[in-house]
Amino acid sequence: MKYLNKLVSVKTEKRTFFQIIFWWEIRRILYNIIVLIGGILSIIIMTKAASGRVQLEAGEDLYEPIMIPIFAILCNIGYTLGWITELFVKRTVTYGPKMFKIGLYFTLFWVFLPAAIWVLTALTDGIKNIF
Repeated sequence: MKYLNKLVSVKTEKRTFFQIIFWWEIRRILYNIIVLIGGILSIIIMTKAASGRVQLEAGEDLYEPIMIPIFAILCNIGYTLGWITELFVKRTVTYGPKMFKIGLYFTLFWVFLPAAIWVLTALTDGIKNIF
């Protein structure tokens, strides 16, 4: 967490529109890397938790592959709303970092939700098999 705080810190309240947009856009790379790694981990966890529980026919997938790029586009549209909102609020050194982290955690919640559902399903199946 302290490393993330260092990466998203703002040095001054007096920033121009261009400086605000640049601050957000340079951190978009970090955001996308974190979301990508989270997505890969989520798919791995989901696949492991679902193995042996789902019988897929030929040509079927555990997840809908077209949703991955659609989700990435939606995440980046949401990310853009971060700097758009910052342009219209009172300038502070905490707004950008706070919104960056809130948006990142919100995105990671949705990234890991399918994996969490499959893990819970696997756990409840295991409990049912015990009793």
